Amino acid sequence: MSPRIRFLLLVLLAPLACAGPGPRMFPVTPTESRSTPDGAERLYDTNRDGKPDYAQRLNTDGRVTVLHFDTNADGTFDQEINRLTADPDDRHLLIILDSVPYEVMENLWQAGRFRLFHPPSCTISPFPVMTDLSLAEFFGVSPCPGAESEYADATGLREGYDNYANERNCVWLARTDYHMINFAHAIAYLRPDPWFDHELHFIQKYFLACKQNPFIGYAVGTSALGANFGRNGHLASLIRVDRMCEQLMWESRGKLQITLLSDHGHALVPSKRVPLSETLSRAGYRLVSKLKKPGDVIVPEFGVVTYAGVYTREAQTVAHDCIGIDGIEQTMYLDAQGRVVVLARNGARATIAHANNKYRYTCESGDPLRLSPIITKLADPDGWIDDAALFEATKTHDYPDAVQRLWRAFHGLMVNPPDVMLAVSDGWHCGSKLQTALVDIQAAHGNLGRPGSSGFVMSTTGQVPGITRMKDLAPALQRLGVPMDQLEPRSPSSRAD
Repeated sequence: MSPRIRFLLLVLLAPLACAGPGPRMFPVTPTESRSTPDGAERLYDTNRDGKPDYAQRLNTDGRVTVLHFDTNADGTFDQEINRLTADPDDRHLLIILDSVPYEVMENLWQAGRFRLFHPPSCTISPFPVMTDLSLAEFFGVSPCPGAESEYADATGLREGYDNYANERNCVWLARTDYHMINFAHAIAYLRPDPWFDHELHFIQKYFLACKQNPFIGYAVGTSALGANFGRNGHLASLIRVDRMCEQLMWESRGKLQITLLSDHGHALVPSKRVPLSETLSRAGYRLVSKLKKPGDVIVPEFGVVTYAGVYTREAQTVAHDCIGIDGIEQTMYLDAQGRVVVLARNGARATIAHANNKYRYTCESGDPLRLSPIITKLADPDGWIDDAALFEATKTHDYPDAVQRLWRAFHGLMVNPPDVMLAVSDGWHCGSKLQTALVDIQAAHGNLGRPGSSGFVMSTTGQVPGITRMKDLAPALQRLGVPMDQLEPRSPSSRAD
């Protein structure tokens, strides 16, 4: 039975599929909260005997700094854990949450959630903004075979459902201790609430049962909830994550460090599908699974994302034709000199060159990335800008770190990069007609824009400074005390039951 048929069967059987139990979660609110001269205190009655047996002291910044436990139920707190001093014996838990935008986590922290953690910091994902590419960069195992599971190589189009079911594009998964098998993701997107709780349950269960340090869990459910319900889906899912982290901290008696991060963000706007393949076909291109003749194009359409790739032997022509399609914001390809050419619909054209850790962004007509004021200020007489300086100047841009990300997209991020890459405007998406029909898309990712490109990271060990590229995140966490040097391939407890 083909993976596509199995996927369709999963879709049909999804209403009957039963997720496992959810995780043990801490109460959604404390029994009592009160102000203190140096901050605040939260009291909890965990054994439900009518008396507080657990308390958290918060400093003036609102972060939990001290834990108090009543270990013998006599009504008196007899154990104190100072959370400002890390214990070398503390275990480390790292949870990767798919598609959670920095802005949503920042808002939740400011509203009083996740106060075991230092404030969240922003991360910038590579372009295309895809899970496999971003987490391969984080774990230092790039390149991936393709941008997503459906891509073309020298043999032709590689079937997306087969690759996805067999996790062939996920070169980073071997670094995790728990992930739901990819084949079950279809059910997770169709019934996201119970299946996200299912994922949290197994992350909690396997973390407590094993000795791996750090224990690394990955959950796709936040992406599913965001895609189905937008901001509200992310909000509800993250409050559940906060409650599970509080539960684990209580059960561990404070002997625990937790790091949370997302692979990328989500543009939280409803979107409709760009009929990319249909439009190219009407224009006279031949949709094929292997390039043979002039005019042949391979158009992978697997996920539901704000990015698309086209394999072709006429990259320049295809890129110029695609930029006129409704919903396409930029198209990119390599010219004969090896430069990245960037096009925008208004006729703007620029090229990107790279040498000696410097970039040159040259506008030939217009400015497709809206970078001219920054380039004029920073470039040397020959137009070159150091990578670090360019990152600092563009990390909060509407297209953050776009020059480096576009260069990297064609140079080393993938084994089989498309000949033409397309960034799709928020409010539109490319990809599978079937998946578009199954889910009323309320959020998507893939393009160069800041909402989808900006993920988050936060840890109980310390705050990651500034804004960080995903490829630089693991060393930054290591400097905080998270044992990221112990990320050899694991034998993951990967299952969906």
